Amino acid sequence: PASAAAGANTKWEGSDVDIAMTLHQIGQIHRRSLRYAAALSAYNASLRGMKEVLGSRHANIAAILGNIGNLYMELGDYDEAFQIYQEVLGIETLHLGLSHPEVAVTLHNIATIECSRGNFSEGVSLYKQVVDMQKLRFGPHHITVAVTLSCLADANEKLGNVAGAIRTYEEALQIRRNVMGRSHIDVGRILHKLGRLAASQDDYGLANLYITSSARIYADNKLKSDHPFLREMARDMADIQAGLAFSGSRGIAV
Repeated sequence: PASAAAGANTKWEGSDVDIAMTLHQIGQIHRRSLRYAAALSAYNASLRGMKEVLGSRHANIAAILGNIGNLYMELGDYDEAFQIYQEVLGIETLHLGLSHPEVAVTLHNIATIECSRGNFSEGVSLYKQVVDMQKLRFGPHHITVAVTLSCLADANEKLGNVAGAIRTYEEALQIRRNVMGRSHIDVGRILHKLGRLAASQDDYGLANLYITSSARIYADNKLKSDHPFLREMARDMADIQAGLAFSGSRGIAV
């Protein structure tokens, strides 16, 4: 079979894109095996061949670039990934329009990079745009909406907008409960986060109810005693119980 090294020296002739597609798949295999240097070599060889045959703005170019961007994200090279995703976005919007799900995925990736670089305002703006696109395409109760809402909530929290984070997590919570069931671990995780956020607002009664519901779900999922979620839970429950003792709050059911 062709190797990434051989692909780098391939001479492209005619309109044959099969070699480029094969190199792309080789890159995927290397990346899944965490052989990032070999993956990048294969991706770049595939990209060069595709551009020679199809031009630099063909839709297939966006797919290869997207995987190169994903590779740089996995390596933590956010600046390089950002530049590549911007190029992907330009090609995708040209061929697919502004409301296509693939465009939403790329915008989501760019938002994640912005947040990773500490640009939370930009991340919030982009995540909101993605949520609107997903609701329009899939409906307001689709699981992809919940995933992006959770990212938006996290960005709001880091931006200091705790009230906005709570509202957004609660919306994500309802979708996940409806789609995944009330005992799914992801539901428990959102309840846990809501408990911490409520405690940060000194609403210890509500925090206790959120955190208790989360603890039941963790127990239902039989997490091991050394699981990081349970270690966080023990610390957070102690803080909330101390807050309850100090304030005398009881709370209401959630």
